Amino acid sequence: MLKLNFTKTELENIKSKIYLSDMQERIIEYRLKEYNRVKMAELEHCSIQTIDREINKIAKKIMKIIW
Repeated sequence: MLKLNFTKTELENIKSKIYLSDMQERIIEYRLKEYNRVKMAELEHCSIQTIDREINKIAKKIMKIIW
């Protein structure tokens, strides 16, 4: 699971450097609120696998700008 240990300023800086879909932005907010994947899937009206795929996409985007 994507762990977000960024400060608010760091997270905003990252978000300004990468494109995130609306769903990906919401998933980041859910992670900050420590929602689990099941809860996120319910809120997004999609499968847990879709949430997992989006989390992987977010992680890859973040890794591109960090490394």
